[in-house]
Amino acid sequence: MRPAGRGEYDSLYFSYPEFKAPPLPPAGQRHPVVIVGAGPVGLTAALSLARHGARSLVLDRKHTFNDGSRAICIARQSFQILDQLGAVAPFVDKALGWRIGRSFYRGRQIYEFEMPHQETDKYLPMYNLQQQYIEQFLWQAAAASDLIELRWQSEACGIDADDGGVSLDVTTPAGAYRLRADYLLAADGARSPLRTMLGLRLAGENFEGRYVIADVRMRQDYPTVRRALFDPACNPGGTVLVHRQPDDIWRVDYQLADGEDADAAVAEAAVRGKVAAILAEIGHAGDWELEWWSIYTANTLCLDEYRAGRVFFIGDSAHIVPIFGVRGLNNGLADAHNIGWKLAAVIDGSAAPALLDTYSPERRGATLD
Repeated sequence: MRPAGRGEYDSLYFSYPEFKAPPLPPAGQRHPVVIVGAGPVGLTAALSLARHGARSLVLDRKHTFNDGSRAICIARQSFQILDQLGAVAPFVDKALGWRIGRSFYRGRQIYEFEMPHQETDKYLPMYNLQQQYIEQFLWQAAAASDLIELRWQSEACGIDADDGGVSLDVTTPAGAYRLRADYLLAADGARSPLRTMLGLRLAGENFEGRYVIADVRMRQDYPTVRRALFDPACNPGGTVLVHRQPDDIWRVDYQLADGEDADAAVAEAAVRGKVAAILAEIGHAGDWELEWWSIYTANTLCLDEYRAGRVFFIGDSAHIVPIFGVRGLNNGLADAHNIGWKLAAVIDGSAAPALLDTYSPERRGATLD
């Protein structure tokens, strides 16, 4: 959500590109791999395939990147993946690295942790970077590859899978068409239409915790550390998290009280009032601007199997985990890297198809760890 008077993509600091819909392709096209979803996970999968010599087609129903900061914490292991894929350079230039977290209870610091880091480590344990930049940098890398085709404003609306491949119905502003793929990667998010079309459901636990997440632009010299406020005066009985991001953008997450009306809580006036109280508590007395906000519910859900024949689920389409511990995005990038090299090896004949059987137990196990 954006403040009144600003459009969905009217950002204070980021310029969203406008991707045009492609013309209708020739009938009867077949692709080795089709990826549905051009978010961080889908694009990473395409780059992983390309790194190992395999072609892919990426479809996305949107006309630009996702709005808002969303997933912002990228772990060292994810930077290592991006390095292997040749895409890490802009991330290093833009992201803010950190290794320290501070916890406060009722205004008093009670704990500080420091994540392990050796002089020989190439990357810091954690980096903060808004998801718009994550998607932009991955898109730039994908667009530069001759092995990756990107089609925006292209929505997967029907699927038929059999032992020989996957047929996918696609709608675009120019019309509809059907394509055929040897394999399909579903990177279409937590609400995954493909998962629904195949009659699959996530299973697990729904939690009561709900959080408003807000991006604020302000100048403050507080270092790049994770701040966690428990039972603060600005949010009694709840939790507040504060992260610094590039471009003088600060991420503020605050827990809603049990029974608090969600619609009322995300009204602009309510968000402004709560953010003002939080900023006052952390010692910010200067000006600030509200950039974007949303609401989030903590869940731990996943598919029983991340594979359905020749369809593989990666990222949020396969699993949803709470934002705490920064596992959602980082698990998704690891999913994409894992299935990417394995599919490429099977496609070029250097590995037997049985290699693909390892994807679901490995990545589902990582989700549940």
